[in-house]
Amino acid sequence: MSTATIYAHPDGHEITVGYGLLTACTSDGTAVSLPIGPDGLRDVAAKLLALAAEVEVQS
Repeated sequence: MSTATIYAHPDGHEITVGYGLLTACTSDGTAVSLPIGPDGLRDVAAKLLALAAEVEVQS
């Protein structure tokens, strides 16, 4: 599997997934990587979708 950017902020921050890692990077290059597998990705996706729906209702 290659690395896929799943979020890119206009200021240069990004979140990528690949090689069993979820990586968040700031625009100045500071990065943190967490190990994650398919089940973890599905769990994070479900939680992000629920949070987006909640935020949408509040606005």
